[in-house]
Amino acid sequence: MVHTQREPGLMRQTPVWIAPRLAERIWGRRDLGGWVSVSRIGVHGPIGEAWLTDVNCEVETGGTLGALLARDQPARTAPPLLAKLLFTSAPLSVQVHPTDVAAHASGVLASGKDEAWHVLEATSDAQVWIGFHQPVTARMLRATSADGTVLSLMRRHAVRTGETLFVPAGTVHAIGAGLVLLEVQDPIDVTYRLFDYGRPRPLQIDEALSVADLRSSRVVIGTATMATRQILAVAPRFVLERIESENGFTLRSDGSREHIVVPLADGATVDGRALARGSAVLVPAMGDPVGIAGAAVAVLHSGLGPSPCLAMS
Repeated sequence: MVHTQREPGLMRQTPVWIAPRLAERIWGRRDLGGWVSVSRIGVHGPIGEAWLTDVNCEVETGGTLGALLARDQPARTAPPLLAKLLFTSAPLSVQVHPTDVAAHASGVLASGKDEAWHVLEATSDAQVWIGFHQPVTARMLRATSADGTVLSLMRRHAVRTGETLFVPAGTVHAIGAGLVLLEVQDPIDVTYRLFDYGRPRPLQIDEALSVADLRSSRVVIGTATMATRQILAVAPRFVLERIESENGFTLRSDGSREHIVVPLADGATVDGRALARGSAVLVPAMGDPVGIAGAAVAVLHSGLGPSPCLAMS
């Protein structure tokens, strides 16, 4: 349900159930393996991304997430975080996202784009490239991007299910084939490509070089445990947590932060209602307590540590 209840001197809201928006990508898949159970109407090519919290995602009560957010906050242009599912059958481009310094200099972007990848599925040979083995120069990066050897400069990592990689803004990176990832990031949709395996897509070499971190890789890699609650990644503007408990957790909004709940497996519930894979729920900053139980879910929020709003039931 999505509606707003007015009480004396108080605006309280109920959770927002969000449907994914599918995006075709040249490196995507036709079989999403049950991760997204929605119609492919209007989508003909391979699916690379399912956007879970984009402003153009539809919400259960009608309309888009962006319109719903703007209804109560007219100046608002985006949800607090952007969450996606990625499905890869071929490597993505070698790319980089803007830093805060570059964003502020642009006068257009609200921030840079840090991101975290939580690995939901990985084939035995799946890999990613995350930053550089050792410091490089802009001249080296330009030359190897031009001749197709840029991956030789980069830190290669064999990916395993359950891992989480935090990729700071400015990190040159590439995601390989054979993966299903939950990607969490600042809601800035800007990517600069350095190398794209000869595909007919534009590159942004100069822009990429202007923001690339040329130092050794600073990517942090962690693994999920069987703990009922675990912080998977911490970025300057978001935290990614994993919770799992049959008895459940209670999320009590504190009026200061929104939370996004994304299922990591079948069997998760929000307020007793099944939360299907490939969907998401936005829990407003102010509202009645929300119960989260069953299978593992990711909880995304802005902050510097564990959400004080979450407690075991």
